[in-house]
Amino acid sequence: MEFGGDTGLWQRKIAESKEGVARRLVTIEALTLLTGQSILDVGCGGGHLVKEIGLAVGETGKVVGVDSSPEQLESATLLCEGFPQIELVNGSATDLSIGSGSFDSVASIQVLDYVPDVDTAIGEMRRVLRPGGKVALISVLWDHWRFHGADPILNERIFEVWRDHCKHQMLPLEMPMKLSKVGFQGIVQKPIGFINSHMHSNAFAYFASKLVAAFAVSKGIAQEDALLWLRQLADADKSGDFGFVSMPVLTSAVAS
Repeated sequence: MEFGGDTGLWQRKIAESKEGVARRLVTIEALTLLTGQSILDVGCGGGHLVKEIGLAVGETGKVVGVDSSPEQLESATLLCEGFPQIELVNGSATDLSIGSGSFDSVASIQVLDYVPDVDTAIGEMRRVLRPGGKVALISVLWDHWRFHGADPILNERIFEVWRDHCKHQMLPLEMPMKLSKVGFQGIVQKPIGFINSHMHSNAFAYFASKLVAAFAVSKGIAQEDALLWLRQLADADKSGDFGFVSMPVLTSAVAS
């Protein structure tokens, strides 16, 4: 799934939602940031986490945000203007092109789900960390990521197509073993699930539904069916029958 155009915009809106803010909060808490530290954000998107980490480590610290989308990096550059401690780099999670042992901590929010070679990406994170450095990763149990309120048959059709939007459906279940194999210890997992019962414009579900509908059309679902699905969700919201459930998981660990 590419995060350019409307897709990139909706992703940034999701990051600005109250649920997006909550994800960044638990990530920052897991890293226990200190002034002057060097931090890497892999898949920084529109730069929201990078900016907040930059505030935490101060001008004596260093924050590097890596992303493969030029459009996302352009938005991140605007958001992080005036922060000399922040550097934004076009790059890949599987080839960070950064010196070994360069960072005190590495963060990545809902990025590894989309990386085909996730083991190489995790190995790269371990390589650029100093011994004792921390990693905080959020991935999603996609089998439990569901909209409710639309016609059940149409809803299931949309959901089955949506499964193809990322490479790893239940990555949190695999993370402890993957991290352990490349030299992480003290691995802790924390579910950070949430529910939206409304579709207002500060809710994760509002922009997520737009992402899902657009992706479904790109994969062969008729546009009229995708629009019908969106209308059914909106009608369910008005009648009090709407729901959205997501189960992200924070996995944190320490480099041995």
